[in-house]
Amino acid sequence: MKKTVIVTLSVLSLLMLSLVGIAAAYNDTYTHYLYQQEGDPPTLDGTYIVDAEWLPSGPAYFDSSNTTGFHDYWVMTPNLYCCLIDVADNTTDAADKLIICFDGTAEGGDTQPDGGANPTEYDKKLEITGHGVSATVEWFKGDGSSWVTATASAELLEYAQSLTSTPKVEADHYVYELQFLKNDDTSLGSPLVPYQWAQFVSYYDDDTGETQQWPPADATPEGDPDNPDSWGYIPYAMGANPTPDIPEGISIIAILALSSAAAAGTILIRKRTKLVVRPA
Repeated sequence: MKKTVIVTLSVLSLLMLSLVGIAAAYNDTYTHYLYQQEGDPPTLDGTYIVDAEWLPSGPAYFDSSNTTGFHDYWVMTPNLYCCLIDVADNTTDAADKLIICFDGTAEGGDTQPDGGANPTEYDKKLEITGHGVSATVEWFKGDGSSWVTATASAELLEYAQSLTSTPKVEADHYVYELQFLKNDDTSLGSPLVPYQWAQFVSYYDDDTGETQQWPPADATPEGDPDNPDSWGYIPYAMGANPTPDIPEGISIIAILALSSAAAAGTILIRKRTKLVVRPA
């Protein structure tokens, strides 16, 4: 009888330890599903309208206003992670900075993010600083305690940024549109991300000195680019978002009409400033 109790307690203890390990790998309170775009990748022009280009995506917002934040989805061929980010900033400060952190693994594929209190050698960080032709793009890898500079291939990232309006934010503001080649497993030493991963996104506005981020600063634990355990979880889904993120006052019929018109080339999208970059 005693032996049975001991065995049972041992099994329960191991189960609890495994659950603790899983919980520590990311902040599952901030779980954001990555939906699939079954058509072509988005056009890299640094903005979006409510049409078929970004309709399959799912949103993750920086705060409760449900306006600024990011939309994203994955594309099977080529194997891309596509992300569009709205930020609350319309100034051109050289120190404005977008940061995206990825919790990668050695094998990629179906492996789960491994988290940790510090970035490991399989974790990556992208920083885009400034705007226009003077903007800089830098990659970093973890070394077990902090971030060190790294060199990525030209194919890993393509992006555009523009100062424009979008359905969620009518006033002109910066919009970043990015495409990452998920199966590039050579330039940074390991795949950018597995099928599901942990992620952190932030934007520092030098004009106000404020940072917009996901997970937010008031999360538990606080969202921190240097602490993978605090990043949000991104599992993937097959198929488009079943509940599209549609601004109030726009019907699905109007969206379909916009999509058809755009496909026929009858819609013009206003742009103020645009920069498309393929880093060397």
